[in-house]
Amino acid sequence: MTRAHTKPLRRLVSAAVAALSWSSCVAQSLSFEDVAAASGVAFQFDAGSRGRHDLPEIMGGGVALFDADGDGLPDLYFCNGGPIGATPGTVVDDPPCRFFRNRGGLRFEDWTATCGAPGPNYAMGAAAGDFDGDGRTDLFVTGWRDQRLYRNLGGCRFEDVTVRAGLTSSAWSTGAAWADLDDDGDLDLYVARYVNYDPDAAPYCAAPDGKRDYCGPEDFDPQSDRLYRNDGAGRFTDVSRAAGIPRREERGLGVLIGELTGDRMPDVYVANDGGRCWLLANRGGLRFDEVGEAAGVARDDDGKALAGMGTALGDLDGDGRLDLLVTNFFERSTVVFRAQPDHPGLYRDEGNRLGVAAATRRALGFGAVVADFDADGRSDIVQVNGHVLDRERLGVPFAMRSIVLHGRQGGFEDASHSAGGWFSRPILGRGLAVGDLDDDGRLDLVATSLDAPAALLLNRSKSGGVVRLDLINRHGRPAVGARVRATIGDRVLVQDVASGGSYLSCSPSRIFLGIGGAARVDVLEVAWPWGEVQTWTDLWPGRPLQLLERPSRDSGRNVTTPNLDATGTSAPLR
Repeated sequence: MTRAHTKPLRRLVSAAVAALSWSSCVAQSLSFEDVAAASGVAFQFDAGSRGRHDLPEIMGGGVALFDADGDGLPDLYFCNGGPIGATPGTVVDDPPCRFFRNRGGLRFEDWTATCGAPGPNYAMGAAAGDFDGDGRTDLFVTGWRDQRLYRNLGGCRFEDVTVRAGLTSSAWSTGAAWADLDDDGDLDLYVARYVNYDPDAAPYCAAPDGKRDYCGPEDFDPQSDRLYRNDGAGRFTDVSRAAGIPRREERGLGVLIGELTGDRMPDVYVANDGGRCWLLANRGGLRFDEVGEAAGVARDDDGKALAGMGTALGDLDGDGRLDLLVTNFFERSTVVFRAQPDHPGLYRDEGNRLGVAAATRRALGFGAVVADFDADGRSDIVQVNGHVLDRERLGVPFAMRSIVLHGRQGGFEDASHSAGGWFSRPILGRGLAVGDLDDDGRLDLVATSLDAPAALLLNRSKSGGVVRLDLINRHGRPAVGARVRATIGDRVLVQDVASGGSYLSCSPSRIFLGIGGAARVDVLEVAWPWGEVQTWTDLWPGRPLQLLERPSRDSGRNVTTPNLDATGTSAPLR
């Protein structure tokens, strides 16, 4: 038989095998094991409490999971708090943010003393990105009354370049994310801000029984978010007003950058606390329109403003469109804004239909991730929870158990009870990041809490095949806003390369495609931000692959490239 005839036959066989594999997948439980102590990671967020119920001590706890030394393994940076009474702008001596270097084999070393990135005097969250284009991932750390930019010098050592970069601020910064928002080849920076808070001038806030409690965000004036344009040469300019960042002030927490409006340009979503959430639609030229109300992602289905904390992006119902998840207040439920069929950029709150609302109603959610933890081709959800009001004596839970929702046909089922012992422990959960800590192809978790040691949750789930992809745009950067569409037999999987997300945390940008029992991805299409659609065929599980954008002379022309061909458009990693 000629080669021309064998290829169609091979495709038919592949499709049949893939379809059989998908249909024969046996339902498995998700399972995680906390290996922090055994791996050498010892960290607990210092809230700096003085017994006064100061607002910052209940809001911190972000974590950054990123490859600081270029060895292909994610390292850990934990934001730290206290003391509340520290002088603004001073360098932290005790306690600093903590950095742990991944040495492989689930061994981490504490490099805090030598890394040179102690963080602000009360850190909140972190965002990792290569802002100067030298191939090393840098770190931006937000905080109450301070923020810092650390340039990666290599070898897990950093230098503070905040002043030189023009990024000094005394505002309360929270969520942040990096992305090339104007297609000029370098990373710009979006920073959410919270409230004006002075602990010595804060009002006395009380629970119904008269005892002092934490104040709510509505008791303080909000602050304006900031968009910083990367001008090159290590400098940034605040272009917030010129770019169309809303002048009306909200109280920003979670920030996510991804392609949310269907035009192949990265947009910005901001989860605001007690106000309308924002969808900043990218119009090009570093101009944005706030379209949250029109797009259906500003409020829940009852028209109520969210207590927006964490955010996540993923195909939550398996229809080939990416949906938006936002964690919410106690007895208000996590919200799922489902992408509407045939209407790109429009969403509707459908958390009830998918079973997410019922499973999260008795939780106050912070960090959340959407990922396929058992590689069965369906998205799962993990959410960490904990209240912001200290009223356990009045019957309101303070510490709360985390939640695992296993993706099923047509929705989700609560799998928390069987996910591992850590999920049975009530905590004040805050930060949550996702990545492959031990390079086994399964996604693990890092979670922080205000009342307990941080957890490294190693994925012990029985897993199908996984195709791992790093998408690099024509400027040599992670392609934030790129959309992946994978065809496996008669099944289609969709993912985005997003930046930010969860709560005050960041995760690696690597794509993990769970293909179940199928042999490979038959066809993979990548819609590049600001660019074209490029196609690869026959992508197999195993070592990670790097897919490189190839610019075309013909605008809008699709490019078809076989996997690992001689053109250099894809290459194995490590």
